[in-house]
Amino acid sequence: MGEVLALEHIAVMCSDLERSKHFYADLLGLNVIAYVYHDGGAIDKMTATKGVYMTEYRLRAPGGPGPTEGPGFTIDLIQWVRPAGEVKRPAINDIPGAHFAFGVKDLVATYERLHAAGVEFVSDPVIFPDEEGGWRVIFLRDPDGFLLELVQV
Repeated sequence: MGEVLALEHIAVMCSDLERSKHFYADLLGLNVIAYVYHDGGAIDKMTATKGVYMTEYRLRAPGGPGPTEGPGFTIDLIQWVRPAGEVKRPAINDIPGAHFAFGVKDLVATYERLHAAGVEFVSDPVIFPDEEGGWRVIFLRDPDGFLLELVQV
């Protein structure tokens, strides 16, 4: 049997922490559960990088796994203040690449609200035929271009 017990967190690097917090908390509706910063010491050792200073918001989806307080699955928005990272924009099929998906109640209404707020979408909402699951899905990008998916089952 494997050693993995649970999915603990996903980290998303961002160039502007407050802008990303606005996107994930205010526009998507995730709850901010903590603000932390890391400065040298253990974070230098963990990342094998000298002089690290990073700031971070930990967020949790209202209906996501884990308790509403304390440990549990989080999305960690991280801004590397020192050394600053390079902003790159991978294509949807680049390797390595990643995206994660949020379940939504009403995909079309969510799309319309986010589109009006200026969020960048890969396409309009797509509805799969019933014989393929009947899913409603759409891909979008966060302010730094990280790929996300919204799903209505």
